[in-house]
Amino acid sequence: MHETNKSQASTRVAVIADVESNARSLVDRVLKPAGFHAWIVGNESPPPDVLIVDVTQLRGDPLAGLRNQRNSGEEAPALVLAAHIPHSRLRDLFRLGVHDFLLKPYRPNELCQAINELSETRSLETNTRILARRLEGMREQVRRRSEEIRLLSEIGRVVVSLGDLDSILRRVVEAAAFVTDAEEASIYLAEHDSNELVLRASKHAGERHATLQRLRVEDTLVGEVFATGKPMLRQHSFEAGPVKVQTGFLVQSLVKVPLRLKNNVVGVLGVYHRMNHIAFNEHHLTLLTALAHWTGVALEQANLIQQAHPTPPTDVSIAAAPPSLIDGLEEAIETLSSLLDATPKVMGEMQLKKLQELHENLQGLRALPVATLTADETYELINLTELIEQVANEYRLSAQQKGLGVVVEHGLPIPLFRGDSGRTRRVIETLISAAIRRTNRGHIILETNRFEVQNGLSDGLPLPVNLKPEDGTWAAIRVSDSSAGLSSDTVRALTDITTDPSVGQMGPGLSMGEIRMIVESMGGILWYEQTPASSAITFALPIT
Repeated sequence: MHETNKSQASTRVAVIADVESNARSLVDRVLKPAGFHAWIVGNESPPPDVLIVDVTQLRGDPLAGLRNQRNSGEEAPALVLAAHIPHSRLRDLFRLGVHDFLLKPYRPNELCQAINELSETRSLETNTRILARRLEGMREQVRRRSEEIRLLSEIGRVVVSLGDLDSILRRVVEAAAFVTDAEEASIYLAEHDSNELVLRASKHAGERHATLQRLRVEDTLVGEVFATGKPMLRQHSFEAGPVKVQTGFLVQSLVKVPLRLKNNVVGVLGVYHRMNHIAFNEHHLTLLTALAHWTGVALEQANLIQQAHPTPPTDVSIAAAPPSLIDGLEEAIETLSSLLDATPKVMGEMQLKKLQELHENLQGLRALPVATLTADETYELINLTELIEQVANEYRLSAQQKGLGVVVEHGLPIPLFRGDSGRTRRVIETLISAAIRRTNRGHIILETNRFEVQNGLSDGLPLPVNLKPEDGTWAAIRVSDSSAGLSSDTVRALTDITTDPSVGQMGPGLSMGEIRMIVESMGGILWYEQTPASSAITFALPIT
């Protein structure tokens, strides 16, 4: 009996009646004495567990009070008390969420039992919904964790594939900010000679890419992580306020983890929330630690590559010189030889000795191995296949932020060819970044191919009818996406040579007009294709 009263006392019952005196009688004489927490529905009534609807008059709309509660969003199960309900109102009972019905007259204990049964049913339904929400939350959490594992594996693969230190530092800092959703990220490395920590790369809120630096910064927290080799998680507290990183640099929360190379701590990787009050937690610490392990592997590989291919010393044994310098040396040697043979007797001993020394020095200089380069040979060789892979790796993270994939496909092999690698890279970067910006789902595909042109016709790659490239071998780079199409300005910049170069701006960086001018300055050609389901821009460069 005690447990029943306790259960009833925790059950909240609201009463709706078409006769106010009936509502008051139910609350004061039946419900409260039975131990229920009961009240008459008003303008500011709390949410009940059960609604009691007392119907006395059948004229008009006897369920108007219940209807108003449903319209206001109340979902509690209803119990109707009435002597009679017309058949025409039965459908309304179902629509208005009436779960039970008691015919008048009824006994008070029958009403209490019906209320308890409705309350228990409501409790079971509520628990079921709570469990369903928790299950869905767990599924979402598992999905996020699986995505994080996949993303970390992809980041690790990209970072480890990089060969130079600067590229590794940029990608690691960008990845750290991405996986932890941090406002800022930075990476410190110890100098080899002094073991002092130096800020090498950082990414700030609003910046798309990380910037390389070389700054000595007084950061006691970084020094502590470097000295102890233990990760650090700090956050804002009401007692101490924001976390002080250094003078003038306060943050809401931070995570710092050590970077290790062969079990030796060589640096520190950190992420920060400067304005965001959502604190980092142990999960973010785990993510950053995993990324730090990948970084250590990448740093070790870069170190091995540097040891295997050291930078040539300044006193190289082979020098590069223009042909005019070689011709001048030979002419000077020949002139001095003739002078020494023809007039040794008319010279003083001191003058003769100096001329002989100069002659010997010139002969020694000419004996050095020297490579002569023509003007055309000063261009660097382009490895287009490797260049495409590098650019694709650099842009995979920004593509993944939008749920896009980056795919690289290679057609016929392309040999090394002379050209401007820097300008070629800028064209590829601008095209892929523009494709990422205009695409909302699907993939960005980078393709390379080789084709031959004879009499203006291609043997493999289809060309637009208005393009007549010179005969020879060409290398093509095609950037396609699953976007709805190119803007009218972009198309105009591609097709109309009289268009202002600034037209066709595709976001930060070069415009499409500027891209066209760069490609044409290298002797290349540029064209576009689009369908309702995809867009593609291709540029080709002569390689023979």
